Amino acid sequence: MTHESLQFNPFKPLLLLSIAFLLGGCAGNPPNDKMATAQQSFNQANADEGDRYAPLEMRVAQEKLSKAHAEMHDEDYEEAAALADEAMINAKLASAKVNAARSTAKLEELKKSISSLRHEIGAQRQMQ
Repeated sequence: MTHESLQFNPFKPLLLLSIAFLLGGCAGNPPNDKMATAQQSFNQANADEGDRYAPLEMRVAQEKLSKAHAEMHDEDYEEAAALADEAMINAKLASAKVNAARSTAKLEELKKSISSLRHEIGAQRQMQ
């Protein structure tokens, strides 16, 4: 090696630092769409009385959403996106449980109506 190749080149560390900074900056974009979708799913489940029919799922969704907001603040966008996805899934599960509970209640009402009609039909047949 010659003396020239051992010389300090101030541009190499600067270039390496610039590349590292650019790659770090490209780590991801804020998952604004996922955050909005998760919040919308949570709001819908809440409006559908998710707290009444699926309190556990609603609580978990709220916790995940809060953690996702904290990760957004800390600029950990990958973790924020994952938490937003989990919050959305829990909120949608809560909505599904609400729908199932309401369907079950309607089914019970229909069964009672059918039973009542059968009773009336039986009573009318006996009168004839």
